[in-house]
Amino acid sequence: MNIEKKENQNRHSGYVALLGRTNVGKSTFMNAVMEAKISIVSDKPQTTRKQILGIKTTPKGQIIFFDSPGIHIPHFRLNEKMMKDVHHSLLDADLILYFIDMDTKWDDEFAISLFKDLNKTVFLIINKIDKYNKARILEKISKFKDNFQWQEIVPISALKGNNVDLVEDLIFNYLPESDYYYPEEESTLQTERFYVSEMVREKILNFTHDEMPFVTTVKVEDIHEKENVIVIRAEIYVEKRSQKKIIIGKQGSMLKMIGEQARVELEDYFDKKIYLDLFVKVVPGWRNSPRILTEIES
Repeated sequence: MNIEKKENQNRHSGYVALLGRTNVGKSTFMNAVMEAKISIVSDKPQTTRKQILGIKTTPKGQIIFFDSPGIHIPHFRLNEKMMKDVHHSLLDADLILYFIDMDTKWDDEFAISLFKDLNKTVFLIINKIDKYNKARILEKISKFKDNFQWQEIVPISALKGNNVDLVEDLIFNYLPESDYYYPEEESTLQTERFYVSEMVREKILNFTHDEMPFVTTVKVEDIHEKENVIVIRAEIYVEKRSQKKIIIGKQGSMLKMIGEQARVELEDYFDKKIYLDLFVKVVPGWRNSPRILTEIES
């Protein structure tokens, strides 16, 4: 019994916030380190709209990742809620991973100002190194190394898995001694409804362009099992009739493609056959509606 207690004391557990501008690979990194699809991924800005919790448990301890929305200046209530998630993640975190990528060209004073007075341990993570040679990577490190008192600077490729394990090892080195916060079998606290809505939204992001990613969201109306098939009914919200036409597509082709691609991933997630029924609904101004934003999150 004493031996078990000593082993538990040697564990390091805590909360890690993933911070950075949009499209720097925070969600790709979390999926890579979790070895599972926890966050949706897209090349569109503001893909992550809500704080996503990923729980990585090993014999060394437990890392609870906050995958937060990308840093941006809010113009709608939706965006204000997104930036509140960013602030909450920073306050709750034991450690912050600040992400840039190899294409980042500016010193982001606004982003750094969010955590510079918090007295937190901060790593600089330079993502998307797989297309660059060593000299360019060292040049990028040199350019950003004096912007802040980084505890560690790690170049990675979240997509290819380069140095992802190294980041995980370094995180455990800095987290406080603590036993697990969550049961070992937990990997996320997302609800099934939230996961379904995110999978459908990811396909919308992947198949549409221009303003569509910003003006769409998904609300899951019902999930139930019937004769070994999970039946899901979900509504895709847009703000204008012209947007509804785009989502539906010619003779329903776009909506069909979104549904088929989402169903494939959902069948893998639930490990059961899925019947996915999608509808498109025009809801003017939903991004500024507190009621609708609350309903979407529930």
